[in-house]
Amino acid sequence: MGTSIVELTVGIIVVVFAFTFVMLRKSGALGMSKKKQALAQQLMQTGQKARAMILGIQPTGMVVNNINIQCVVTFRLQPLQGGQPFDAQKTMLLAQTSMPRIGDQWPSWFNPANPAEFAVGQPSMITPEQVAIFHEFGIPHPLDPRSA
Repeated sequence: MGTSIVELTVGIIVVVFAFTFVMLRKSGALGMSKKKQALAQQLMQTGQKARAMILGIQPTGMVVNNINIQCVVTFRLQPLQGGQPFDAQKTMLLAQTSMPRIGDQWPSWFNPANPAEFAVGQPSMITPEQVAIFHEFGIPHPLDPRSA
């Protein structure tokens, strides 16, 4: 009888842990999955470029490490090669200390065959490479005091 309770307790703990891990992985709380990283890399190499303007930021209620808020971010993507702008959404973690604002613009790459498939270049630090990417898209880098 005592062994059954221990086995049941261990089994419940394992199931809860596995469920929690899967949910955190799906939410992006553990970082981008290898599949999403590969898609972003592919879009940066082969996708069309666009300026992604933030139209809306809606928190989902999930907070990671007491600082990162999961949000559904609505973007308007304006293709650099011309064409109609279109709106798309992405669920992402945003740091409370560097929360973007409505109207901010980020570099973006999208799949013209499936515009819902897109990646954005969220400003995270001021590096020469990141500033160069923003300038390539005609966007001042928000962390570069020379861009102000």
